[in-house]
Amino acid sequence: MDAIFRSLADPTVRGLYLALCLAVLILPMMALAWWYHSAIGKTAGGRDLMKAQADIGVPGRHNLVGSVHALWRAIALGRGVSAGRYGEPARRLQSGVYWATGVWLVANGVLFGILILADSVNRAAN
Repeated sequence: MDAIFRSLADPTVRGLYLALCLAVLILPMMALAWWYHSAIGKTAGGRDLMKAQADIGVPGRHNLVGSVHALWRAIALGRGVSAGRYGEPARRLQSGVYWATGVWLVANGVLFGILILADSVNRAAN
């Protein structure tokens, strides 16, 4: 681990590692969104779900009450999917998205944690 920390003190390696961290931060979520939107519309329940989501809409920029109301409606949609209201394929897709997001969060925590830890170790060494 010490070798990793020392190598991250080099600005070139640090820049490349930071680029990797940013790619892991952005690219998987783009792929997940594409996968979700392409798969959810293939079933009748998924199309009903997307229609219900579109009906929630986006509240105005400074509309706190509308934003809170939209959040509660979105949570209710998620609970409906979990309960199977939109069919088993939508429920399985939602479960897959939850798992993928969890793995993504852990990966980001590890990658950025290593960077933060390396900064602390290298700062203490100087």
